[in-house]
Amino acid sequence: MLNPEYLPADAFDSLPHLAGPAAEIRQVLAAHFVRDCEHIVEIGGHIRPVTGYLTHTPKSVLSVDPKTPDYESFELNGKPSHVRHIAKKFQEVEYNYSPGSYGLVLLGYSLKPFGKREPLGELLFSLIDNAKVVVIEYPPELERATSQVPEIVTRPSLKQFCSFALDLHDDAIEDSPYTRRLFYVLHPAG
Repeated sequence: MLNPEYLPADAFDSLPHLAGPAAEIRQVLAAHFVRDCEHIVEIGGHIRPVTGYLTHTPKSVLSVDPKTPDYESFELNGKPSHVRHIAKKFQEVEYNYSPGSYGLVLLGYSLKPFGKREPLGELLFSLIDNAKVVVIEYPPELERATSQVPEIVTRPSLKQFCSFALDLHDDAIEDSPYTRRLFYVLHPAG
């Protein structure tokens, strides 16, 4: 399922618990929920962006994470699409999308401040509030995520389309505290 050109040989050295096959279900599910979006914006794809799991061909895919290897292509799934993986903090990138034209994917949510810019601020909330679909997933054992995600999923501009828990149990993740994952799909409230 995953196109190996997106991953360097030592890709999972920093997050070995996400190296196993069970962790891929997160991208598969996210790809499903954004399949009707013209553009895909992913923040935090780490070294396994959602790109290789998309079954449709959006006009563009942007995956931003400091550990995502830089990548650019003008084709996806054999069709024209502008695909960019940018190795930066999300606060360093400009986003120029029409409201309602993109799906926002936040897998393994673990956003950190960038200088004096907090993760939960005007930029992130603007992206969230203007998305056609927001997909967010995180381990509840990660304090940084559990302190921020409730503020996202309870925004008045959003309504929950669905939410569920995932329990991952392959050899790579089994001994980590991150086997339990919470998954939310949010749509505009209006």
